[in-house]
Amino acid sequence: MGRTKIIVIALLLFVLSACAGTDVKNTSDAPGRTAADFTLPDQDGKLWTLSDTLKDYRAVVLAFYPKDDTKE
Repeated sequence: MGRTKIIVIALLLFVLSACAGTDVKNTSDAPGRTAADFTLPDQDGKLWTLSDTLKDYRAVVLAFYPKDDTKE
């Protein structure tokens, strides 16, 4: 096996093990619920709307990084 493959597999296992220990909010009313529609600029400044994206895709995974690109 190549060194790159070993690194990728090790990184994947690390991420999976880190996710397994994460406390995720899982209430009985959360699964299957649709998020409220919103519009925000993307990384290129174009407006991105949740409802427009859901027309083309069955599901969307949203990730927010509240301190991304901050000086802290």
